[in-house]
Amino acid sequence: MASRAGKLLVGVNLKMYMDREQTLSWLDAAVTGLGSINSDDVELFLLPSAPLISDCIERTSASLLAIGAQNISAHDSGAFTGEISPQLLAQMGCEYALIGHHERRTLFGESNDVISQKIAAGNRNNLIPIVCIGEISKEDKSAAVEVKTQIRSAVKEQKNLKKLVIAYEPTWAIGVDQPASAEHINKMCSLIRTELEDMNIQNFRILYGGSAGEGLFELISQTCDGLFLGRRSHNPQTYISIVQECISIKAANL
Repeated sequence: MASRAGKLLVGVNLKMYMDREQTLSWLDAAVTGLGSINSDDVELFLLPSAPLISDCIERTSASLLAIGAQNISAHDSGAFTGEISPQLLAQMGCEYALIGHHERRTLFGESNDVISQKIAAGNRNNLIPIVCIGEISKEDKSAAVEVKTQIRSAVKEQKNLKKLVIAYEPTWAIGVDQPASAEHINKMCSLIRTELEDMNIQNFRILYGGSAGEGLFELISQTCDGLFLGRRSHNPQTYISIVQECISIKAANL
């Protein structure tokens, strides 16, 4: 399993929860709190609201925290009013692009074909695609079928993928009090890893999202390469604590 040799990866999606002042305040606290962390131990990314990407890149230029976009267009340029060009994002200094989040699928009707096109757009512009995969039903058998279908549809046509991050987020576990059970997460992330290896996808990492927080990574560290955090990381001190916890657990498993 080649991807297991990769670094720990911990990311945060701010969605549209924070205004400019709140975002930059969070960022400053996180950068300060993570200042002593070694780059050999972990990679970190933040996905702020699109209008704040430039400000965030400027604030994090000397830190471990990379900045990414919550959405990209499948096109680099052209008559696509309101879309976000992956080419421009890369020129600005963005490093990651979130693709296929369940809100994009359900609220904006993004199909598996569109998601596949966006992965290709990110890859050709040297953005690391973070592809969200997750089932609607809690029932294990139907969940496995749905997750396999999403993975195959997303990456089967990809050529020369440089890097890939899969964020496993079961839809039913997003924004609730508790994440999915460790047993379920481990089962599904093992399935995802097997599918990617069967397709000969190299250099990938798998994150768990969906109400992820403190105390979870220890239970899933054998199948996951990190966490994809949401509202539970909106307090920067909680975020710092989760990152430090994940680093300690990863080190103990080596």
